[in-house]
Amino acid sequence: MDSTQPKLRVAIVGGGIGGLTLAVALHKLCGSRFQVDIYEAAHTLTEIGAGIGVWPRVWEVMEALDLASDLSKISNDAGKEGQPAEFRKSDYTVKGGSTSEGPASSSVKLAGIRPFHRAQFQAILAAHLPSNPSYTTHFRKRLASYEASSIDQTAIDLTFTDGSQVVCDLLIGCDGIKSVVRATLYRPLAHPADPAWSGSVAYRSLIPRDVLEKIDPEHPSLTKAVVACGHNKHIIAFPIAQATLINIVCFVSQPEQEGTKYDGAWVREASKQELLDAYAGWEPTMIELLNCAEKVTLWAINTIPPLPTYVGERVALIGDAAHAMTPHQGSGAGQAIEDGFVLASLLADPRTNRQTLPRVLQIYDAIRRPFSQDIMQRSRNSGRLYEFGLSPTESEGDVVGMTGHSAADDIARRSAALQRMLSWAVETSVMDDRDRALQALDRVTEELA
Repeated sequence: MDSTQPKLRVAIVGGGIGGLTLAVALHKLCGSRFQVDIYEAAHTLTEIGAGIGVWPRVWEVMEALDLASDLSKISNDAGKEGQPAEFRKSDYTVKGGSTSEGPASSSVKLAGIRPFHRAQFQAILAAHLPSNPSYTTHFRKRLASYEASSIDQTAIDLTFTDGSQVVCDLLIGCDGIKSVVRATLYRPLAHPADPAWSGSVAYRSLIPRDVLEKIDPEHPSLTKAVVACGHNKHIIAFPIAQATLINIVCFVSQPEQEGTKYDGAWVREASKQELLDAYAGWEPTMIELLNCAEKVTLWAINTIPPLPTYVGERVALIGDAAHAMTPHQGSGAGQAIEDGFVLASLLADPRTNRQTLPRVLQIYDAIRRPFSQDIMQRSRNSGRLYEFGLSPTESEGDVVGMTGHSAADDIARRSAALQRMLSWAVETSVMDDRDRALQALDRVTEELA
């Protein structure tokens, strides 16, 4: 960008993990060349939810932004050895009321995943925001609408619910599944962009490690990730916060309701008894775990349909605003991080200016949209695999040599299929995607020369 031009004014709407990653990346990659303003609706930077997993692709971003050292201090990751995990068939009854063979398990290693407490992760990102006038965070600022400026055709006017207005050159919607930026962008377009229910709800809770240890010092979730599978239900549990807490997420699904509107609050408090009733008849190992949950919340898992674009002429969507997905590949936050990094890499390039900005955003869309939408579909299939709505053969092909028909054979095939469905997280590199984006910018520069 020409240093004689005024700074490009970047408005980031939403101070969650995606928005903060983008801001930190802009700071690390191009210093104070931009005027970056983060507009957060809450009164402080907060994250709801509990545990998140960071795959090797995403960890590349953390290393590139010099965040890995600080994040390693708050994670109980297993490094290159991989996180030990155990897949279990935990429902004693199957559809129709007949009795199954009981629990069965399969032990695997999930290569390279690092578990974090979401709030701690966000705090590290916030700590890396610069304290200079080029980067400002504004709280209690909820976007109401935006429109092209009537004075400057390359600018955008933002209006907030408190009546205040600001002007920016680039608007980036990091405002989640209920994104006002997305709603405004798609208002003139004949394409569905509103959230819809996935058919699943999730009970979430954090359990202190010592509480579970007193009940069962050998419980598998104390030392590894546990995926307990059942018909239309599954539980994921894993240690976070240096293994001082056990994060549990318990899914209950009505597949026939996928695509409908959820009737009720998207997030509400739930009782322990409600949680236990949902898993009546499951194996004692998992009931022990659920009995330790004192504070439980119920989340409706909503998603948005695949969008035909993530960008307008001077507007871009990242994270859940662009591709809110089910959490079954542990990649919602990770995909937001990748979005922010690739977009920041393009914006930081000296060839990005007010004139080239629309083309730069098209490159971002061409790189990130197909990839993130593929992860959306993989995540949906993973959930169906856990809950016996999809067979291993239907998901990623069956495992050569596995021919048995016992519960143990089936859960081994499912765990193997899931690892293949997650191969992208380990075997591909976001740096390659960044490089492809910058190569596309080379071609744009040549065209405009």
